[in-house]
Amino acid sequence: MRLTGTAILRHSLKARMTAGILLVSLPVVIALAVLSYMLSAGLLQRMAIDRFELIAEQQEREIYAFMTDQADIVRKIAAVDALRDAISELRGLPVRSPQYQPTYMAMADTLFRSTFLDYGSAAATDLIGLMLLSQDEGRIFFSTNSEQEGEAHSSAPFFVEGRDHTFIQPVYQAPDTLLPTLTVATPLTGRNGEPLGVLAAQVRVPVLVDIVSQRSGLGQTGESYLVDTGHRFLSMARFGAQAYPDGAHSLGIDRAIQGQSGAGLYLNYAGQAVIGSYRWLPDLGLALLTEIRVSEALQPATRLGWLMLLLGLLAVALLLLGTYFIARQIARPILAVNATTRQIAAGDLHVRAPVLTEDETGVLAQNFNTMIDRLEGTLADLAAEQEKSEHLLLNILPAPIAARLKQGEGTIADSFAEVTILFADIVNFTPMSANLPAVELVSLLNEIFSEFDRLSELRGLEKIKTIGDAYMVGAGLPIERKDHARVIAEMALDMLDAIEGFNRRHQSDLHMRIGINTGPVVAGVIGTRKFIYDIWGDAVNIASRMESQGVEGCIQVTENTWQHLRHDYLFEDRGLISIKGKGRMHTYMLRGRKHREPSTAGID
Repeated sequence: MRLTGTAILRHSLKARMTAGILLVSLPVVIALAVLSYMLSAGLLQRMAIDRFELIAEQQEREIYAFMTDQADIVRKIAAVDALRDAISELRGLPVRSPQYQPTYMAMADTLFRSTFLDYGSAAATDLIGLMLLSQDEGRIFFSTNSEQEGEAHSSAPFFVEGRDHTFIQPVYQAPDTLLPTLTVATPLTGRNGEPLGVLAAQVRVPVLVDIVSQRSGLGQTGESYLVDTGHRFLSMARFGAQAYPDGAHSLGIDRAIQGQSGAGLYLNYAGQAVIGSYRWLPDLGLALLTEIRVSEALQPATRLGWLMLLLGLLAVALLLLGTYFIARQIARPILAVNATTRQIAAGDLHVRAPVLTEDETGVLAQNFNTMIDRLEGTLADLAAEQEKSEHLLLNILPAPIAARLKQGEGTIADSFAEVTILFADIVNFTPMSANLPAVELVSLLNEIFSEFDRLSELRGLEKIKTIGDAYMVGAGLPIERKDHARVIAEMALDMLDAIEGFNRRHQSDLHMRIGINTGPVVAGVIGTRKFIYDIWGDAVNIASRMESQGVEGCIQVTENTWQHLRHDYLFEDRGLISIKGKGRMHTYMLRGRKHREPSTAGID
């Protein structure tokens, strides 16, 4: 069947658009607009290159200034006399001698305190890991990551160079985490100058990313980033390794890694046309690139081109009358779809676009309606998955902390002036577990800890963690409360009742050893993937000592906790006892309540 001209226009959107363009397009207008664009684009490109060269130079200076500060901090830590003395004493002891472990802990405490000294404008908190390596073998005899202790790094550049002078090893991929790593090493010597080994520190690589991520002068689409010799972006969280399994490549990246510096117009790692500056940072083994999309950099030229086009169109204003009538017919079904999209954007997913024509716009409306049908189903599935994710997050973190993380708070650390911490250990669970199958062992431990979790939730406490058959809980955080000592005391008494019920149920003979202390702590979230909410401070260490040096079947508390509880609870004065690492401390045994309160333990 042959279609007439009218039928073609009725059934073909492309035919109607072509007819409209022919009525309003003039070659002279287009040529004038193109010429204006090309003249201004060349000037803008040169200006963009000059600006990005200046930005890159400033970023390079900031990066090297930061690394110089970090190297200076590591040198100052290595020069702390107390640390040098502690290391000298430790290296003079056999590893299996009785004095080795106390000396090791004292040395570790000295090293920890050394990182909090005043280092001027530089921040020691940018050091995320410290290692002490022996002088001859390069073997790690102390690390903030205990799993690294015992490893030998005799051929590692930071050890080889670090024995002679302060050395910054260029960014490399850590073999254990596969993340970009930056290490600063410096010699360790005793007071008399004898070599003790090497102090190595890992620097927070995200600081370098933060330096180059400053958007001043970069516009809307501009970006600065760092790439290592393996063509990996330094900011893995931003770009993701899966998107570039073979590494990121572009003219700028490849030339910079080859040691070249320059600028120009090229395609970036994502295949987008950009104007950029690239340079190589040899001391860090990184390529620094600063780029902006060509579309934004040349936007003034584009505007000028459009302006010239509009001026030309004014000369053919008579043609606009014909264009108006054609555009009105073309726009009618499109406007109907547009009105529908506004209603959907306002939240009404039940509305559907009317199908007004039989041509491409009619097909568009039909496809649009199909898409909305699928979107409704997808949103319903997404809501269900979001609810599951929310439940899982609240099982890992306290609700206030989870809310702060979802709001984008990067580092969460809070100080609490007074909280009460409880450490509990099942005394003879380990001997009993030696004769049990793995499944039964886990089941019994889960039964006990599930009851402890129920008691903790009932009392409004915050479970911190479990380690083996040990249980740690706190009160007064992350939300402060005045009765923190009392609710912990009730929790401890409930735990004794719970373990008795467990013994009756399973004909076992388990006992608890519980320690409690009250004092200030720091609490926060550590980790980026398997993160946990944890607490630190001397009060935590003392609570742990109360448990480890307590009495089987009893609750030992410090004098700080006793002061809070002495009017409402029964105590036995244990007197002064020697506490490892703390000297002699006055402790008490919590025996019960002065006023009977019903037990909440329900394990039996």
